[in-house]
Amino acid sequence: MIVYAIIVTYNAMRRSWIERCLRSLSESSVKVTPIVIDNGSTDETRSFVPVRFPQAVWLPQEHNIGFGQANNIGLKYALEHDADYVLLLNQDATIGRDALEKMIPLCGDNSLMSPLHLNGEGNRLDASFKTCINSLDGELLDNALIGHALQPAYPGPSLASGCVIPAACWLLPINVIKHIGGFNPLFFHYGEDGNYYQRLHFHHIAVQICPSAIMCHDRNVCGDVNMFNRNKLRRNLLITAANINLSFLQCIRDWLRTLKDCYMVDLRQHRYRLGAWTSAMIWIATHGLAIRKSRKAEKNTGATWL
Repeated sequence: MIVYAIIVTYNAMRRSWIERCLRSLSESSVKVTPIVIDNGSTDETRSFVPVRFPQAVWLPQEHNIGFGQANNIGLKYALEHDADYVLLLNQDATIGRDALEKMIPLCGDNSLMSPLHLNGEGNRLDASFKTCINSLDGELLDNALIGHALQPAYPGPSLASGCVIPAACWLLPINVIKHIGGFNPLFFHYGEDGNYYQRLHFHHIAVQICPSAIMCHDRNVCGDVNMFNRNKLRRNLLITAANINLSFLQCIRDWLRTLKDCYMVDLRQHRYRLGAWTSAMIWIATHGLAIRKSRKAEKNTGATWL
């Protein structure tokens, strides 16, 4: 069994992130080969990783090509080197020693599997992942609180819930990559996991959570908050526009709902919010052809975007 872990790095020396990340993989009870794609780090990441972890496949980029596209380089490498499973893991995350051992038998060949996402200290749920748990039908929470035996796996949040398990730690069988491919290049950073979730739903690929497997994610609620908030409205409109589960008329309905929300704010912010919505819609319009092509590509099967 061949398992690759794909880690995208950008200035990953902070708080010893990349060292702790790669060390956790080296201690895994299942052998896993790291693929590190560096997005033009300006700290010591580029000199540290190849020397300290020579067993990792090192694929440095000249500049920041974005989270999704860097992952695509790793996914293509794994596909070309006969991988059975691919683990997507953030640079600021660590994985439990037996996490892969517990997840792989449950994953099958047509599902995305996630462990429990904990905070950096490992003493609470990651804030974004907690939102996902709250959106479930309650079975996992009920079993945990009442003291019933936990099932090996639970269904992940549905597309209708609006929640997405963060791509900070996803286990994917290579058959899923062969079936629907990698991340949409329209998304530079943030939003690409939401778009991928939509495609999983369209192609009837299950999402599961293994509660006995854990990972720790050393971040704030949204990671880089400034980057997360930058173009947030445009990103949300793009996620809707690229959603192959929606018709064009349904996209317009959701856009109008977003416009209505712009009016439902304090008057002091009204002009800014409406201006941001207008700017975002102009960006969507100017990229309309690319969005249309992406929708067509993602409805087809195959290693899309790779």
